[in-house]
Amino acid sequence: MDVYTVRGAKPEEQRELTRLCVRATMHAGHDEAFIDRSMPSLTVALPMITANCVQVAQDGSSEVVGVVWVVPTGLQGIAQLHGLFVDPAHWKRGIGRVLFGAAVARAKGIKAGALMITAEPSAEGFYKRMGAIRIGEGPFYFSPETILPSLLYIIPHEI
Repeated sequence: MDVYTVRGAKPEEQRELTRLCVRATMHAGHDEAFIDRSMPSLTVALPMITANCVQVAQDGSSEVVGVVWVVPTGLQGIAQLHGLFVDPAHWKRGIGRVLFGAAVARAKGIKAGALMITAEPSAEGFYKRMGAIRIGEGPFYFSPETILPSLLYIIPHEI
């Protein structure tokens, strides 16, 4: 089994990270029209990278194979998992689990006790396996015909 490491994203990786998000979304079954409408949510923004909100997973050869970003919200104690994407060529290898762990660590680092997740419908099962619970659903802002599940992950307290 490969070992994956997580590190902060670099500003010069912004375009490639956005391309990775697009590849993963297309591989999840969405067409180009959906991608075009959704680009604001798929774009890894440079201010997010420079604010240390974005982390990448890399394999043993230092190839970037996934990206996750977590941002604070206006709600005290709650962070938002803004995006978690794994390059489709590397799906089903545990990278999502590694990135989710990094997201939880980031949330803890910004003093959040919970992580809000608005998931791609096909990823809901993954987040439930990570321990998140479904709390609702709603239309995707950029494509209202797509209904996205809303989940909440309560970050365990260390004793």
